[in-house]
Amino acid sequence: MDSGSPSRLLTARGRWEAITGGIVANILLVGYIAELLQERERTLRAAGYAVIMASTFPSASAAIQRHKFDLAILSFSVPEADRNLLARALKDTDPNTKILMTYYASVRNTELADALMHNNASSEEILRAVNHLLNVRDQDQAG
Repeated sequence: MDSGSPSRLLTARGRWEAITGGIVANILLVGYIAELLQERERTLRAAGYAVIMASTFPSASAAIQRHKFDLAILSFSVPEADRNLLARALKDTDPNTKILMTYYASVRNTELADALMHNNASSEEILRAVNHLLNVRDQDQAG
């Protein structure tokens, strides 16, 4: 399930360069429900994003150590303690990384999240949130 080797080339700036030569945003997608992850991955890739999926805590941690991410989506299916450890590792690596957390029944311990969405949100709604968060990130970095 993990796609730790995306079909992108790693550049010196820690970003993947699309086959066409354009720089795209790098997204970490973490969750334990395979069908949902695959659907969201397809939507994000179709929009031109480089996506690494992780379906276990160790694989997500390893991805964070190996790659720089512009945004991470942490699913409600990830246990709260693991989700918070991953969010902290992402922010420690790059404070500008945006984090979108999904929730199902309750919202707790989400202080590191830049946005929250109900897990029943469609892939298109998730994509709109991703686009918005990446725009905010770009504006923050521009000054």
